[in-house]
Amino acid sequence: MKVPMRWLRELVATDLSADQLAERLTLAGLEVENIERIGAHWDNIFVGVVERVEPHPNADRLVLATVNAGIHRLTVVTGAPNIATGQKVALALAGAKLYDGHSAEPKLVTLKPATIRGIRSEGMVCSEKELGLSDEHEGILVLDADAPIGLPLRDYLGDEVLDLAITPNRVDAFSIVGIAREVAALTGAPLRLPDLASLEGPGDPSLVTVEATDLCARFVAVALEGIQVGPSPWWLRRRLQLAGFRSINNVVDVTNYVMVEWGQPQHAFDRNRLRGGRLVVRRAHPGEELETLDHVRRSLSSEMLVIADTERAVGIAGVMGGLESEITEETRAVLLETANFDMRSIRRTARTLRLRTEASARFERGLDPNLGWVAACRAVYLLTQLIPTCRVVAVFDHYPSPRRPRRIDLDRNELPRLLGVDFPDSDVEAVFHRLGFTTQIRQQGGRTIWTVEVPTYRSDVTIAADLVEEVARIIGYDTLPETLPVGRTVPVEIDPELRLIRQLQNGLVAAGLHEVITYPMVDDAALRALSTHGDVVPERLGWYRRPVEDFVRARNPIRPEWSIMRPSLVPTLLQNAAEQLKFNDVVAIFETGKVYVPRGRDELPDERRAVGCLLAGMDAPRDLYHQPRPVDFFDLKGVVETVLARLGARDLTFRPLTHPTLQPGRTAEILLRDRSIGILGEVLVTVAERFGIPWHHRVVVAEFDLPTLLEIGLEPVTIRPLSRYQPIEQDFAVVVDEGVPAADVAAAIEAGAGPLAVVVRLFDVYRGPAIPEGKKSLAFRVVLSAPDRAVSDEELQRIRDRIEQQVRRRVKGALRR
Repeated sequence: MKVPMRWLRELVATDLSADQLAERLTLAGLEVENIERIGAHWDNIFVGVVERVEPHPNADRLVLATVNAGIHRLTVVTGAPNIATGQKVALALAGAKLYDGHSAEPKLVTLKPATIRGIRSEGMVCSEKELGLSDEHEGILVLDADAPIGLPLRDYLGDEVLDLAITPNRVDAFSIVGIAREVAALTGAPLRLPDLASLEGPGDPSLVTVEATDLCARFVAVALEGIQVGPSPWWLRRRLQLAGFRSINNVVDVTNYVMVEWGQPQHAFDRNRLRGGRLVVRRAHPGEELETLDHVRRSLSSEMLVIADTERAVGIAGVMGGLESEITEETRAVLLETANFDMRSIRRTARTLRLRTEASARFERGLDPNLGWVAACRAVYLLTQLIPTCRVVAVFDHYPSPRRPRRIDLDRNELPRLLGVDFPDSDVEAVFHRLGFTTQIRQQGGRTIWTVEVPTYRSDVTIAADLVEEVARIIGYDTLPETLPVGRTVPVEIDPELRLIRQLQNGLVAAGLHEVITYPMVDDAALRALSTHGDVVPERLGWYRRPVEDFVRARNPIRPEWSIMRPSLVPTLLQNAAEQLKFNDVVAIFETGKVYVPRGRDELPDERRAVGCLLAGMDAPRDLYHQPRPVDFFDLKGVVETVLARLGARDLTFRPLTHPTLQPGRTAEILLRDRSIGILGEVLVTVAERFGIPWHHRVVVAEFDLPTLLEIGLEPVTIRPLSRYQPIEQDFAVVVDEGVPAADVAAAIEAGAGPLAVVVRLFDVYRGPAIPEGKKSLAFRVVLSAPDRAVSDEELQRIRDRIEQQVRRRVKGALRR
């Protein structure tokens, strides 16, 4: 929000410079982002009066203007069409810096004496563009008649504009009056509010009908006649320009002026163009359309609030008016609207229509309904000052539930408790008084209680802690004494899930994968693409099973393809891989993100942290020493085994699984101590192609659930020293049924070998004439090592016997001799 200092000083007289005031406001929570200094380069430019205008002897379109600027009296050559005797103008002398009026980009040039068609010109009368005030260059700037002759233009028109970033909770500060209240509270200077009209006129209930009472807390309408539409005076146009608004006409400018000054949006309707001459506040009809003031025809929905006449919508409430009822030069009667609308409805409408205006920005923050009458009185005062023939003919005020000031009890002891420092009662009461709060003091149970009445425009002050904050803010945070903390610090404990995520990230990066961060939203098409049937969503998407109809959907998605909160990381990983495979032969990525598991239709989803991994394409880039091959199931299985083992996941096994997205025979369920923690498998070619991955690229994915992993528990990682003695390698061939997993056989061998087994590795699978039908032979290499001795032949034999027993008992297998 832009606040011109001259305007502000009319409401609160402060001796602080713009820089000092900006610092005070920023420290008080109203950040000043920038200070624009108007006229900083206006050296050698003065207020002058045109004494005489004569034709140029050698040019038909040029004139000679004699301008008196006090001690400076010059005759200048100009082609301005609007120059006339008696005007007050801006006279620039040689050496002044002006903007080039003929340049499309802002460009400062130094004015030099020149001879134009035989006449020497030592100066120049300036346009608004040459002074940097606007892009207007058709004629010279004509100043008000009371402009002092000879005064430097910087002192007359120069200004400093504060650009403030108003936080959403401080809608009261979204106006010149609001900032003036803050300055008065911070400095103790008296506040002078603008003059208001005494709004008198016959009440006319038929003027407005409020049908959507739940969306309109207040509606003030003033019918005015005797309107004469024309340009606004210079001072009004100048103030609007500094505040960031362009001038339209005197009626529209008044509504914008009141919005900037008081923070209350208004709209003026041409009453003669309203069918029935009255307004109706209602919801839009389905399929209703309206052409707004920006000449765009917009389709409205039944959730949107509109201002209508007896037949059609004439404005989008709180956002923008309609073109058919706009103020024109022919307007003679005006119906002035000053209303208070539901903040959520306005925000939803503005976002849906992608039409955010100055009015909607204020309504979205929750305006004070008591401001409506004040703003209407101010607008009527300005209109009657600018248009002497203007008169009020009818007034309407719909305000069924007036908002009352809020009363908050503040325990005196809360000040030192929350701030760590105490202030005298007189200082605290002075702060409340300067803020416009009223106080009453009472004793209750030996404690002093302040009952503070907060004005309705301070909607951000709702609890006792807010009052304490106001005291510290106005007295100044910078005045609080610096004290060192006392007591013992609380030991820092890293969240176990966060620690596990960091360890997994480090492990996966060490394994050669790259981390990606994808959007947590998907659409129906992406989920249906995971099924072998393109029009059916698979019942099993991630590591869990879930009902397909209970997706968590966004009611108002930003984009259509982001309508569902993802129940699995697999769809977004496949989308990412499809883009990367357009440029790379090797894709190895992972993501640690949240998935949203539905609980039920009326419950919030279970937000669970998951880890997804994906390998696609070749196992490595092509080079002289390596012949690349397509990645497969075992590449990613090795990554998962290695990373989880480093974290302490003991007894990790893989069990064959049927999954609608993954290849049969190349899919496994990841088990930790016989509990499912995730899935691993090769993506079906038809599924990969639906995500844009060519058929010749093999894709392997894995996904596992971190909360389940933590719930099962990870064992501490132990490190033992290397043995000084030579390890012994032994090979065991185990014949088992075809359906027995190799992991179960390896677990039986580890149980039999005991702590001396440091490595158990499968190196061969054999099916042939020497093996009975329905059986297979799994060959394992076992490395045995003792830390303090060499393994003897007797120990080795006992270990072989125990392994044979465990294999027979656990997997019903036998050792091949």
